[in-house]
Amino acid sequence: MRMGAGIRCSFEDTAQFMEGVVARLFGEDAVKVFEGFSLLVCRGEFAEAYLLRGEVTDLVKSLLDSGRVPYAAGLYAGRLRKSCPTFVPSVDFLSFLYSGLGGFRRALVVSERGLKPFLYGKDVLKASVLECFEPLSKGEVVGIVSEDGFVYGVGLSVIDSCREVKGLRNVDVVAENVFDVGWYLRGGTEARERKFKV
Repeated sequence: MRMGAGIRCSFEDTAQFMEGVVARLFGEDAVKVFEGFSLLVCRGEFAEAYLLRGEVTDLVKSLLDSGRVPYAAGLYAGRLRKSCPTFVPSVDFLSFLYSGLGGFRRALVVSERGLKPFLYGKDVLKASVLECFEPLSKGEVVGIVSEDGFVYGVGLSVIDSCREVKGLRNVDVVAENVFDVGWYLRGGTEARERKFKV
């Protein structure tokens, strides 16, 4: 894609992203999972972050130097926003992070029964939450995970701590749907709804 297409990509301060976003949301040890990666941010209608390393970084630098912009590159980290939540992680980012940490962080494990409505764009209710992993904060992102550990999407927490789950009624929302992998199927070949609901 040529530069004139309205999308601008540039390498940005990886350390600032790791400290200001990854460490803030997932803890200092989460930063180690992404050692050796460089941060590429592409801006158009919105800003999206990619984490690259090795030959991929060199290739993208060559593309940018020649006036071309990659459609996507490396690990799609997620969307950057000016308002809260300032970062909406991708499913791939969360999967890579949880694998690197050897466990979940800022996540809800949801029953199969609760996962089905989530994959149709619905929110996560207390009745379907099997496990909750800190830290949680109201208005911030939370990974939505199945019992087998697969990441199915991202929610927006309506609670400030896992301790609050016990006090909710079964029909109370724990996390609002921000993105679920069912979006790819619901839209077919053309997007019929926004990808992220924030």
